[in-house]
Amino acid sequence: MKTKITLIALLAILISSCSAPKYLPSSDKIDVNQNGSYIKVNFYRAANIPRSLQTYYGGELIAIDSNKMVILSASTHKCATIQIKDVKRFNLRYAKPKHYGWTIPLYTLATIAHGFLLIYTAPINLIVTTAVTISGENAFQYNKRNMTYEKLKMFARFPQGIPPNIDLANIK
Repeated sequence: MKTKITLIALLAILISSCSAPKYLPSSDKIDVNQNGSYIKVNFYRAANIPRSLQTYYGGELIAIDSNKMVILSASTHKCATIQIKDVKRFNLRYAKPKHYGWTIPLYTLATIAHGFLLIYTAPINLIVTTAVTISGENAFQYNKRNMTYEKLKMFARFPQGIPPNIDLANIK
């Protein structure tokens, strides 16, 4: 029974790994990416936010200043201006995560070579590879706890603000 639960948990971890937006660069190409980072914003329940946006909004961070941010929606491909005072929390991903899910079953099966010590090494190996997989999936992310809005500008497509000759409706 324990084996079945463990296998189901391993499969759930492998299958549920998040996919990053296609425009995010790989970790070795972070410095040459012309797009902004992916940001997911959760809102306070506020009267001035449209009902369709009241839970969260995600897309490319276009620009941010002291009181608002502009995000290009991942689903509608239109820009939305969001007041910073309405943001409850955000999660920013600036590069594609590393996927180490394949290591969990492979390294756990490799402990068969340990013989009788398998009883001890398999659980340790399972814990370590699961921890490495989770940390790889959470790499290249910031949130409101460890990033200020001032520093968030560095991850926008236009870190110094939207140029005057750019129309938000034409941003793709």
